[in-house]
Parts: sequence; structure tokens; C-alpha cells
Amino acid sequence: MRLIRLARPVLLILAASVIFPAACAKPKYSEGLYAEVMTNKGLIVLQLEFEKTLMTVANFVGLAEGSIDNAAFPPGRPYFNGTKWHRVVAGHVIQCGIPKSATAGSDGGPGYEFPNEIVLPDLNHGRAGMVNMANGGPHTNGSQWCITLGDRSYLDGDYTVFGHVVEGMDVVFKIVQDDVVQRVRIVRVGKAAKAFRSTTESFKKMVEAAKVRVAEADAKKKAVEDAAIRQNWPNAVALENGVRYVVLHEGKGKVAARGRLAKVAYLGRCLLSGKTFVSTAEEGQPYWGETPAPFDFELGKTKINPGVDAIVTLMKKGERRLVIVPALLGYKTSGFYAKQHPNEKRFVISPNTLLVYEIELLDIAK
Repeated sequence: MRLIRLARPVLLILAASVIFPAACAKPKYSEGLYAEVMTNKGLIVLQLEFEKTLMTVANFVGLAEGSIDNAAFPPGRPYFNGTKWHRVVAGHVIQCGIPKSATAGSDGGPGYEFPNEIVLPDLNHGRAGMVNMANGGPHTNGSQWCITLGDRSYLDGDYTVFGHVVEGMDVVFKIVQDDVVQRVRIVRVGKAAKAFRSTTESFKKMVEAAKVRVAEADAKKKAVEDAAIRQNWPNAVALENGVRYVVLHEGKGKVAARGRLAKVAYLGRCLLSGKTFVSTAEEGQPYWGETPAPFDFELGKTKINPGVDAIVTLMKKGERRLVIVPALLGYKTSGFYAKQHPNEKRFVISPNTLLVYEIELLDIAK
């Protein structure tokens, strides 16, 4: 009888622990929206900034849960499951998001694009573990995303940061090319996160509103650029291709024929940001500095960018020109990324940047 009486409280305690586990359970995550990314190397947990980058997170969550229409899979099919880490660059990023589907878009994407959603300085690339969207130029985001492997702050302003790693950085650093994302599970903690849902209709509305904002920002930017040009260089000569120039110092002789080898140097700056750069002896590519280095330039061949190349072919020996190069004849939507030099911030010219040069044609080979 004693054994029966002793056993009864134990059974009651066990039953209570089964019936009321939540009473003592501690939530695994604090309030927020998370993505549990299970890989063949282990689990990576991302916290998604849905309150700051609503559209970008809606895209990620909608694809992960199969709740937004895309070119790769039918509704309800998780998009990221089975994708590979197709790009891994030591010290830079690990990247994935190309669907394992024969019906994906022509670029291996979801069949649509959406604008950047930059939130600086709050969301930046200043450390390892930041999650951003990969793209082929401004406002061409789709399904590819990255995790940074170090300070990549030179990417700020050009790519959308929409989250960060909260668990599994050891796994992040173990990832190699062609490792697999086995599945992505979205976890909602708290009232706001639980209310967050992504549908095709809601996502499309956000994208259309963002496109309007982009068009307005582009128009405003162009107006500011045009005003700066009128104010600073009112007498600049405009060529048919849109490049403008002012002759600062007359050259001598005739314009050299195509194919001739010239020695050229330049100073440059980004009109709106004010970032300055100079030519380098390494094929004339731009870089930080105050003193431009001369470089060899074969007249008639693309060397620096279409705007600069076209102007140099019109110059005489000893001539110096101020040259205004619109973005479409400069580094276009790709921008320019110099080689990374040890212990130096990487030199970058952002996409869609209007450039102002002071170009000198030093010599022309006989």
C-alpha cells in the first residue's frame, strides 16, 4: 500500500509536465521573424528585418513558404529547398538562391525583379553574418541572397541588407561551393511576426509602390545633376552620345589616327558623392589617390569606359579636357569594383554614377 501511495504524486507530477509544458518553457528565440536554414553542414538561423525591409523580407518568406507566384515552382512549393551555395568567396560571401527547377526564369530566378530597399545606417554590411540580396545592378533583385564573411561595407548603398545570422556562424564559415540548403523554415515569435504573411497580391503591391519611388528618386537625381552641370560648366560642349567637355588646355598637331598608342592620365570624381580617384599605371583603372599615373591607351579601343574612350580619340598631344560622362557611358548599372588591396578599403564606383574627369593626353607614339 505504501508503494501505491508513493507512486501517485510522481504520476501526477509527470502528468502535469506533459499537460502544461509551456508554463515553464522558455521561447527559443526572442520576438521576431526568423529563417532556420538547414544545410548539409548544419543549421544557420537568420533574423529577418521585416519591419525595416518589408518588401525584401516578404519576397524571401513568400518564396521560402511557396506563398508567392514564381517561374520556378507551382504554388505551395518551397523555393529554396534543395538549392546550392553556388558562389563561395573566402572572406567575402556565401551565396545561394538559384532554384532546382527546369522552369525557372532565364537567369535561374523567380521570373520577376524588385527594387532595392536600402536602410542605412541601420542595416549595413559592416561585419560577418549580414544577409543581403544579390543582384545584377540596382533594382534587379530576385531570389539570390548572400551571407557576408567579413566587413563588406563597400557594398553599402548598392545592395539590400535584410537580416543577420543569430545562430550558426560556425556553419557559415564551413560552407563550400555546392553545399546544399536542405530546407528553409520560417519561424514567427511574437504578435507582429505572427501577423506577417506574404501573398502574391500583397508583394506585387509593395513592388509597384517601390518602383514609383525609384522613378521619382531617379528623376530628382537627374535634376540635381543637370543643375550642377549648368552651374559649374555652362559652356560645356555636348556630343551626340551625351558626353560633354570643356577644353582646359589646347593640344598641338592633329588628332592621332586609330590604332596609335597614346600616353594618358586623368583625375576623376563622382559628381554627387564627391568621391575622387586617379588613373593607375595598371591599365588606367581608377583607384584612390591624388597623383594620376600615366597609362598606355590604344586609340580606338575600349580601355576605361565608353565615355572616356570616345573623348580621348578626339584629343591632340598635350591637350587637357574636363569631361562629363553620364552613367550610361561610364560604368553603367554594374559600377566598378577595384581589386581588393590588403589592409585597404576596397575602391568602388557605385552603379549609375555620373563622372567628371580631367583628362590629359600626354604623348602619342610616332
